[in-house]
Amino acid sequence: AFIFTEGLISFAMSHEFGEEKWSVLAYKSVEEFKIFALHAPSNCEQKLLLLQAESAFLEGEYYTAALRYDDAINTASKNGFIQDHAIACERAGIFHSRQGNISKAFDYVSQAHNAYFKWGAKCKADHLNLQYQNQLSNVQKMENQFN
Repeated sequence: AFIFTEGLISFAMSHEFGEEKWSVLAYKSVEEFKIFALHAPSNCEQKLLLLQAESAFLEGEYYTAALRYDDAINTASKNGFIQDHAIACERAGIFHSRQGNISKAFDYVSQAHNAYFKWGAKCKADHLNLQYQNQLSNVQKMENQFN
């Protein structure tokens, strides 16, 4: 679990600060996690797919990133890992938000909220609501103008 967490944090830090040390750690975690996924695919495949999505996002390969996020979400659901489903949905929401696709971002964040709540992480679910509440109300106002 440490390598996966370190990878997610490193990708996030690399996006935030653009420092090479973070991208080196991030890419290293992807390579290391490939070994885990090879030996225990039903436990690790969704995590590897999420790390690969983050890698594609960082490299500017947005089409591949979107596909990998969806693959990670679907694989987590298939394998019964609600916590991985939640994290993948949240990260996909962040990805789509940064691409300017706010409506799609909120679809993923909503899925993340529901998954966190189902998993029992009510505080995390509440945090997502607070974090995105203002943005969501702005999107709803814009959508109402066009309807």
